[in-house]
Amino acid sequence: MLERILTSLAVILVVCLILPGCAHFTKSGRQQLAYEKYVRKCSYTRDRQRSKMKMPQMAVPASAPSENKVSADVVDAAPSPQSVTTSDSQTEQ
Repeated sequence: MLERILTSLAVILVVCLILPGCAHFTKSGRQQLAYEKYVRKCSYTRDRQRSKMKMPQMAVPASAPSENKVSADVVDAAPSPQSVTTSDSQTEQ
């Protein structure tokens, strides 16, 4: 019984080491994975930017500039400034 467990465990270990997924545990394997991730990220970003450029942008409405009007009239929109005194000081005088 123990021999069967050990042999099956040895077979599983050998199969796991042969699989290509285990190659990613090496330094070069990790570098390759990091580079693939970088390329995917950059291509995704580039595709997003291209799609934004292809989208029709809203046209700026053409408007004619208004005519400049020069006016020398004095506009009295607000009352003239009043002196700043309290009503109490005025009554005392």
